[in-house]
Amino acid sequence: MNTITLIALAVLALVVVSFSVLLPLAIVFNVRAGEKYRKGLAEKVNQLRLGKMLKALGVDIDVYLNSERSLEIQQQIDRCAACSNTAECDDKLAGDTLSPDSIDFCNNEESLREIAKK
Repeated sequence: MNTITLIALAVLALVVVSFSVLLPLAIVFNVRAGEKYRKGLAEKVNQLRLGKMLKALGVDIDVYLNSERSLEIQQQIDRCAACSNTAECDDKLAGDTLSPDSIDFCNNEESLREIAKK
């Protein structure tokens, strides 16, 4: 083998080794960043009536956070935070369970009904 072939093989080997090491590190980093982001969403959901609403509808919050898209969750959080029906919401949430058919006052009515069906 000539010198150029040896250099090319060495560079190729270096690239393969680098890829083999950096790819798992990137995956671990992204998984941790995703977990941290979902934890922040969970805190926001639990601070609002949305968390109580999900629980009353029989929806596990962890399942909700992992099955719904982050953008949709953020939109639901924003709608809940901007809600003006808080008195009616509190009255309905005073019980342990809630029927998806009885949440017509909620800004997230449509999406919560779909989530409760799953």
